[in-house]
Amino acid sequence: MTATKESVRSLSQMDKATIVHVRLVFLRIGEIDTLNEKYQAHVSIESRWSILFEKFSYNLSSDDQQRLNNGKSVSLEKYSQSYWHPQLYIENGLGDLKEQIKYSAKLNKENHTIDICEHRDIKGFFWEKLELQHFPSDIQGLSVSITSMFFIDKVILIADPNHFSGINREAFVDQQEWSLYEHIDTKQRFIYDFLFQTNDHDDDNDDNRNNDNPELINICNTDNRQRSVLAVTCHAVNRLQVTCTLILTSITFRWTVNRSLPTISYLTSLDKYGLLCIFNLFFHSIWHSTISVIAWEYTTNYSVAKNSWIMYLDRGACGVFFSLFIILHIGMIIWFYRVPFKHRKQMKQKDDRYRILMQEKIKNRKNQSFKQGENKQFVFTDFVVEI
Repeated sequence: MTATKESVRSLSQMDKATIVHVRLVFLRIGEIDTLNEKYQAHVSIESRWSILFEKFSYNLSSDDQQRLNNGKSVSLEKYSQSYWHPQLYIENGLGDLKEQIKYSAKLNKENHTIDICEHRDIKGFFWEKLELQHFPSDIQGLSVSITSMFFIDKVILIADPNHFSGINREAFVDQQEWSLYEHIDTKQRFIYDFLFQTNDHDDDNDDNRNNDNPELINICNTDNRQRSVLAVTCHAVNRLQVTCTLILTSITFRWTVNRSLPTISYLTSLDKYGLLCIFNLFFHSIWHSTISVIAWEYTTNYSVAKNSWIMYLDRGACGVFFSLFIILHIGMIIWFYRVPFKHRKQMKQKDDRYRILMQEKIKNRKNQSFKQGENKQFVFTDFVVEI
């Protein structure tokens, strides 16, 4: 949410602000454009706020008035033209979003208030900073930033505690490239004064990582290959041919992989690993050239004796390259476990907590429905007895 510094300091003004509960549901997630940093989605946003029953002045028909008194929801046509609403808009929307807005009202008998609900159905493209630094073992958040035109002394946006945000995982276009989590993280942020502007706005950032909003994890399977020192004779004709063949194979492999993976405009972990393997082969070729020159200078007819110092030198270099190869991959395994995989584990834990909360909520609803059914049956039976 956004606010001026003075309004944040003034708690009395915040106490007078209208609390708006926001719920976000991703109905469909379309194509994710990693190069242009945007994604296509169909989302539904529900924002709820309460007003006193005495101040509800909307003209309802007799049927709608009866439905409202019975605790049912009624539709409010052209509500925003004449009555107060939080003036929400999407901060990270791109272009013209296709948006449909409807309003409804429902009586809250416990607090004796009217709960107004604004239903927004939005289709279009949303901007998102795509940071796939750990690709392909990465997690990317897709977010929808919901903002109010009012200051924080007028409106405060918070996540709806009674209606959880969610995602339709089945209607996901890029299922072959991405794995979608089912929980949504919500965070609240404040935007302070700009250098060229003193007015600020309220913002509630619903994150789908589903992530921060539906949260995504890339599961593209690639075959990363690291080459070690080959046991080839010291002749340059043999070793350099093999090394150059491997370098060309690595470059061809990188080109094939880049055609199969999403387009990304910066170096990821996969790119760095591939370049590291190519440099490894490059250093191998340098050593093969060096040992060939040594064999040419210090031997007769370019033949190396079995137990000569040149043979031990070559074996020592082989041991050094092999040790560096093992250390490199052990370090990468440790890094993957402590950084990308740790983040994945946290996302799975959030998914588990989300499922537990949903199960508890469904269970509570069933218990309430069962109790209400018992009460209705008791009243009905009592009525029959009186007759």
